[in-house]
Amino acid sequence: MRHYYIYLIEEEFASHYFGRESKIYHLFQDFHWTTVRSNHVVTLEKQINYITKPIPTLFIHQLLRTHLGNRTDYQNVRHIHKIELKTNLGNATLIVKDRYLELSSDGSFEAETIFFEVLRKFDPCFLAMDLQGERYGWLNPIKERNFG
Repeated sequence: MRHYYIYLIEEEFASHYFGRESKIYHLFQDFHWTTVRSNHVVTLEKQINYITKPIPTLFIHQLLRTHLGNRTDYQNVRHIHKIELKTNLGNATLIVKDRYLELSSDGSFEAETIFFEVLRKFDPCFLAMDLQGERYGWLNPIKERNFG
């Protein structure tokens, strides 16, 4: 089982930290793994809110329904979107929240990739992080975009 937190990073920070994603990843890792509510956690949360944009939830729901609605393996119930590939090849569930997206997947990478493809076409500044597996990366390579 893979579990991703997907944040929409402000363009300025996405551009600046391209190639140095590990610095952003460690900020989120510290925030998510700190269990005690302290001044440190409050500071981390402020930093995260500063470098991220809120998720345009209504638009994301519409985008997903538009691009995936004709698939027989796609389901949507309120803020939860699911793809269950036939013959048990894999599945992925995307939960849309105000500050981030949460994606859980199992089996082949195909189901999660379908969600990633839709999201990356909307904005290249999505950063996906699998904190358990210590993997992270942009859904779309930022170098393709001209930030000049």
